[in-house]
Amino acid sequence: TYGHYIGLPAALELVEDDSELWDDFVQQHTEIGRNLSEENRRELFRLAPARRLMELARNSRTALASSGELGPCPKVSFAKVRAAVASGASARTIPDSQAELEEWEARYAAGWEFLRWPIRSCHAREFKRDWNDAFAPLRKWVTNAALCVAAEVQRDYRNFRVARGVVTYADQIALADALLQHAAAARRIREENLRVILDEAQDTDPLQFNVLTEIARPSNATGRWLATRRDPPRAGHFCMVGDFQQSIYHDRADLNRYRALHRALIEEGAAEELTFSVTFRLDRKQLEFVNETFREILNNKAGQVEFVTLEPRPHVLPGQVVRLSFPANMLPKAEKLKDYQKAQIEAEALARWINDAGLTSLRADSWNDVAVLCPRKAWLATMAVALRRAGLPATIQSESDRNGDHPAYAWLTALCTIMAEPRNSYEVVGVLREVFGVADHDLAVFSEAKPERFHLDAPGATSGVIGTPLKLLARLRSDIRGRALFDAVSLLIARTQLRDRLASLPPADFPHSDDDLDALLALAAEAEEEGDTVADFAARLRADFLAERKTRLVSDAGIQLITAQKAKGSEWQAVILPFLGRRLGEPSPRYPCVLQAPDSDDPVIALDPEDYDNDLREVHKLANRQEMARLLYVATTRARHTLVLADDRELFGKAGGGLSSTSQLQHFVDCENHADVFARIATSAAACELTTNARRPPEKANGANVPAMTARDWQRARKRANEFVRKISPSAYEPHVE
Repeated sequence: TYGHYIGLPAALELVEDDSELWDDFVQQHTEIGRNLSEENRRELFRLAPARRLMELARNSRTALASSGELGPCPKVSFAKVRAAVASGASARTIPDSQAELEEWEARYAAGWEFLRWPIRSCHAREFKRDWNDAFAPLRKWVTNAALCVAAEVQRDYRNFRVARGVVTYADQIALADALLQHAAAARRIREENLRVILDEAQDTDPLQFNVLTEIARPSNATGRWLATRRDPPRAGHFCMVGDFQQSIYHDRADLNRYRALHRALIEEGAAEELTFSVTFRLDRKQLEFVNETFREILNNKAGQVEFVTLEPRPHVLPGQVVRLSFPANMLPKAEKLKDYQKAQIEAEALARWINDAGLTSLRADSWNDVAVLCPRKAWLATMAVALRRAGLPATIQSESDRNGDHPAYAWLTALCTIMAEPRNSYEVVGVLREVFGVADHDLAVFSEAKPERFHLDAPGATSGVIGTPLKLLARLRSDIRGRALFDAVSLLIARTQLRDRLASLPPADFPHSDDDLDALLALAAEAEEEGDTVADFAARLRADFLAERKTRLVSDAGIQLITAQKAKGSEWQAVILPFLGRRLGEPSPRYPCVLQAPDSDDPVIALDPEDYDNDLREVHKLANRQEMARLLYVATTRARHTLVLADDRELFGKAGGGLSSTSQLQHFVDCENHADVFARIATSAAACELTTNARRPPEKANGANVPAMTARDWQRARKRANEFVRKISPSAYEPHVE
């Protein structure tokens, strides 16, 4: 409606894969850092490669902003570092670090065009502090300058896309933000008297917050509210609901920014803070367990959030928390197992326990009222296999749904690729392994480290488990040569028996595979009309490999296997948390990247692995671990009646005792107070007649005294709701809540 104010074309198309656009932009964009002085540009590019700065602009998931005017590159003093005296354990490492620094200083003074940061090999506490203090001004300056350049590139690339009539999802937010900084457009939008009601505020990214708060300001407001602190959102025009404890998407949302906005709304008198502590989900036992443990886990220290004590609802049911122990004697003796193998053993035992306990003891009405939550999607398959072996129905709720996640798409893509590229040994081996089910050992023995053995344009004369499918693929490639695309793909599917192979996969994990194959055949027919060859079709499939798949309904018949991230906002009558003692791998940053310390508003930039020093690594680890603690809170607060916790410390504990610092269980057992609470949890599940009766409709309650909302309770609830509506919107309408 208002895009013309900032020169947007009338029609814009959403683009998901911008690889070709980026290549075009890089080729045409010949200068970066225009906003810097010539001297600052030169100093920055001595310490940060231009290519990395451009990648930083592209890789950032949120809008980058420069930190104001950039002064000259600071002079640094290394006097304390040079004066450090080597002794004891640092007798060798301090001189090595000093020599490294001396060489770096000489190159810097000599005017080298590019310098990598010097590497400190000494980890002595005092020396490390002096080293970091010495480099701090220079690193901060490089961070600010790099952000300035990356923000410029990000803006230029967005303009490049818009000029071609395409935008990304992030562009839409950035352009809306730009529109609200245009005086005339912002005034007209605000004059519409819009009211913003924002849910899941803790998952909102900073630029989205800009848009939403700017909409709610007075019509004549100028500048950005959080920057100027003038003309805050009008009373009754901005309302947000969020939970600091459920902030689990640090790559998208900025917890510090959410905190700052929360404080600013209250301090400026733009909003009233209401804290809701009553939980209408948890029964008493789960509530007591969460209160006793998470008060110290979410401790409001080092950037972690503060725990809000939960209060029970009226007529709360008893509930139950169950601790299942998995002793070390479950593991085979004299055999060192990987974590995934230990997880398989635990999953088998847990599945048997669930089957034996049954729905009644779990206090659930059906199996789809039971959920198994894991922090990693890959762990769900282990539980699914074990549950099905125990005769229990199970459904994996996929965290993401991309084309390449589905065998029909992935296998046909690989087959078309090797038909077009017969010497692509990597893909040929993949087809043999995934489609034909050839074992890795057989592939290794057959190859003898000679990739040409897997070429389809010169297959060997051997037969057997590998030679036979190789000859089949080579003959098939010859037979489809010269055929129309649809006929070629149809023949490819028929000769490789692709439908039968897909049908042999577990239907619960891969439903609709036959329909997927039919859809790909229809796509081949469309591509044929456009003149595509098999090579063109293979390239098209590869280009869309990571694209979002068209939405299909996921079955909810059976135990729900779902990641804890996706479980936020949902609830089940019984929730099971397996693999609590298993180490959670912490993902490495994708370089270059912007990292945010939990207790700081200042961004930290890592342009390459050399920038990812121990201090930065600790910042990243702390942020991840704090988020995983909040994710554990989310997982433990999804159960209405029964929460089951796996005490598998003996399975996953380290050789010398203790748990990995990244395991979830360590939050419950490493602290003395928590360990006592955890040890007192019941070790078996039990049925509850009160809970069963409460879930029945009143007329089927067999005369039991079922707690119900009385007419007086209802009147009080309606009165409180009407008071709340009147408070947040006194003049919008006559409040009436049913």
